[in-house]
Amino acid sequence: MPSTAKKQYNVSVRALQLPLGFLALGLFVYLLVKAKTIILPLFMAVGIWYLINAIAKPIMNFRIGGRKLPGFICYTAAIALLVFAIYMITGLVSRNIDNVVKRAPHYQQNLEMMFTKTVEKLHLENPLSIKDMAGYFDIGRILRDLAGTFTGLAGTAFVVFVYVAFLLYEQRTFDRKIAGISSSRAQEKRIRAILRSIDTKIRTYLGVKTFVSALTGMISFGIMKWVGVDFADFWGLIIFFLNFIPMLGSIVAVIFPALLTLVQFDTIGPFLVIAVGLTGTQIAIGNFLDPRMMGQSLNLSPIVILTSLATWGTIWGIPGMFLSIPIMVIVTITLSQFHATRPIAILLSEKGQLSKLDSDPA
Repeated sequence: MPSTAKKQYNVSVRALQLPLGFLALGLFVYLLVKAKTIILPLFMAVGIWYLINAIAKPIMNFRIGGRKLPGFICYTAAIALLVFAIYMITGLVSRNIDNVVKRAPHYQQNLEMMFTKTVEKLHLENPLSIKDMAGYFDIGRILRDLAGTFTGLAGTAFVVFVYVAFLLYEQRTFDRKIAGISSSRAQEKRIRAILRSIDTKIRTYLGVKTFVSALTGMISFGIMKWVGVDFADFWGLIIFFLNFIPMLGSIVAVIFPALLTLVQFDTIGPFLVIAVGLTGTQIAIGNFLDPRMMGQSLNLSPIVILTSLATWGTIWGIPGMFLSIPIMVIVTITLSQFHATRPIAILLSEKGQLSKLDSDPA
């Protein structure tokens, strides 16, 4: 092929790369939405499988008579601990949701009284009645919908655990597969280094986030218990989980308990204490403790975190919000390994700098 024709061919190929890339991205998102019932349980299973391995690794360090525990015992203990935690959490959530639904008429009555008093103080010419707003202020319906959401998540549990079982069975062959797909020893070493980088960042994120979320949940529980908020233990647990959702989770973690306090008591005082106390806790821990412990381990731009949260939340709902940060960590590290996509990884990073591993793309 003549040099001129070859140059024109290369220019044409480059010109097609961008639209083809956007087309592939659109098809990928379409697949994620349409195949949600298949792909989402798989992603959740990968998360649980990762947690099992994360729990099992410290157990492997225990020695009895100078010998390490067999791997089978370590993984069995890790699975037992995780299943017990899930059982306790599920029981607490289901019991409290039932109790909250039973208390809904009392909350509804207080809400209607507050609404009526507020409308009277405004002296409107054509005041709204609570009946006009029934669709928006039906607490019982809202709580039943919330219970239905938890029931729907529980319905996928069997599929998730099947995936987890197969992942645990297959992981014995992962090392051989990595060696098999590598064309050279150097490439195999690099693949393992990338996987270690992903593992380190996600492990740091999960460890720090779990500690910070637990601390936030316990302090919030103490404040709610002191005020006398109903189901303080339940809301403390919900706050713990909501803190895994970047930015938005902290806001929702304050709004829900504060609104419950508003409809539980006849006075505005407890509501103000809860609103100020929980907000102060979120600000103190989220703006000071969390960043210092997390450091630069994630290396993700705040706007990228927010966009990722919105994107995965739109695609997969609440589970997508929980998975948004680990997914973006994996995507950023992967993009940084290739010259063609490394500029995208730099744009996604917090300060435009990549880690030592990311600085040498293939």
